Amino acid sequence: MMSLVKPIRTWLFAPGMDARKCEKAVQSAADALILDLEDAVALSEKPKARLMLNQLVKSVSPDRQVYVRVNDFMTGMTAEDLRAVCTGGLAGIVLPKAESAEMVRIASAMIDELSRAEGLPHGQITMCGILETARGVLRAEEIAAAGGRLSTLMFGAGDFTGDLGIPTSNVGPHLVNGKIQTALACRAAGIRPPVDTVFFDVTDAEGFEADCRQAKGLGFQGKAVIHPNQIAMANGVFSPSSDEIAYARLVVESFAKAESEGVGAIRVEGKLIDYAMVKNSQKLLDLARTLKISE
Repeated sequence: MMSLVKPIRTWLFAPGMDARKCEKAVQSAADALILDLEDAVALSEKPKARLMLNQLVKSVSPDRQVYVRVNDFMTGMTAEDLRAVCTGGLAGIVLPKAESAEMVRIASAMIDELSRAEGLPHGQITMCGILETARGVLRAEEIAAAGGRLSTLMFGAGDFTGDLGIPTSNVGPHLVNGKIQTALACRAAGIRPPVDTVFFDVTDAEGFEADCRQAKGLGFQGKAVIHPNQIAMANGVFSPSSDEIAYARLVVESFAKAESEGVGAIRVEGKLIDYAMVKNSQKLLDLARTLKISE
């Protein structure tokens, strides 16, 4: 069992070649940043982007959760990306198109070597692998259990739909299976809950909220976002509400009283409560405490 750690509710992507957007991302209310060396950077600009991110990562506060998405192994650029950014206060690497446990282990070994060379604290740089191909989703269990530096997984709908040869989308029943597989794999492997895919339409607040709530209901810890206007909503959805906290406290306290009287199942507000429900309520209260949220 993992000890409770503060969830990363929002992961804000910023293009690695845009210094202004990267600096704004650092100042944002997102729990974590993903500075992107992959899709957001043109091939001709990648060397310049590596240099820029190298300096940015060195200057960032240790309190800021900064990740870098490198290019996938099939591009031949992963090692060069890692050499550029595994330094300073980097919190983690986002590995796109993760399709095997071997990929995770190879990337972990590379980070191990670079961390030693930089004199970084052991385990400082973690890894988030993105499941965004059919092969990756079908191998979710083995990827999640790969070990090394892997701390969680992300589901990526854009490339996933592209791999299947269907219209690009980030919502719909055709994606739910991939999300469920990602969540189950993380839980079975004992790593942190997964991160949900981005929502492409930054003007659709209602759709974005519904997408966040679906992901939360499937067991995701948070969501990748592509615009600062999505941060507050995602942070709110992936945090316990005051009503949820109040009900969880009522469940825990009512059950403790009943248990002291030799009763192992009760009703609270008409709902059957047993040990499983009490455990979930206690987790929610612990999460609220970790996030410093009160009723």
